[in-house]
Amino acid sequence: MKKTIFSVIALFTISCSADKKSANLVLDSLQCLMCSVNVEESLLSLRGVKNIKVDLKNKSGKVVYNANVVDLRAIEERITSIGYSVNGKLADKNAYEKLEICCKKPKDN
Repeated sequence: MKKTIFSVIALFTISCSADKKSANLVLDSLQCLMCSVNVEESLLSLRGVKNIKVDLKNKSGKVVYNANVVDLRAIEERITSIGYSVNGKLADKNAYEKLEICCKKPKDN
């Protein structure tokens, strides 16, 4: 009986860890710390995202997610929907316009 329970727990643990994926994000539109926080908070509220770390200095990030629950396309869509570009996909224009001034790229004069 104990062997059976242990086997079920081991199988469950192995299958859950196999679903974990990570992806690098190119976040070239980030401008400030508020941008980093916005992206991190938004992704952490997305079901299936386990961890997100944004590197403002390098304008990049790394996300860890459960591939059975969410995929990279949905993660990228979430980021663009809040006004930021990611992995070559442009930010939603309406969301970008609603960002704080510090989060917008400086306009060329």
